[in-house]
Amino acid sequence: MSISIISNAQKQEDLAKFIITEATSNGNDISQWYFQRKQFLIFYNNKEGQLCLANVSGINDDQSYGRVYSLKSESMNETETSYKVDVFSFRWKYFNSYDSQTGYATVSLTKIYKPAGVIFSIKMVLSNLDVLKIKGYMEGTLNLNDYLNN
Repeated sequence: MSISIISNAQKQEDLAKFIITEATSNGNDISQWYFQRKQFLIFYNNKEGQLCLANVSGINDDQSYGRVYSLKSESMNETETSYKVDVFSFRWKYFNSYDSQTGYATVSLTKIYKPAGVIFSIKMVLSNLDVLKIKGYMEGTLNLNDYLNN
């Protein structure tokens, strides 16, 4: 799984891909638009070994990409009535490849560990205060706790 992220064409280490099954922007369903663009999220290490995130179109080179900052986590163990859950919050400094927009987003990522695999939901509050909510499933393995002190 190697994705060419514009910010780091020389060398990167892809960590996990998040396949999108649902998406909303400010409460409006944009899932079909995401499906048509084959949109996905990917966490990767840049050439300096820093954790980064990209929101990538699978049909062209359009993407928002950038470094993850101030990562925090909270975990809830599996019980008889619920699955194990990890919640990560962080700031994301993003750059858009398709326009000149850049900014910071406040992000909350929830990973739910089911027997068939990991599902996720992510909420991004962008610099312009738009709220993007995305759901889907994860491909690959990724322990974000490894990045808590970075």
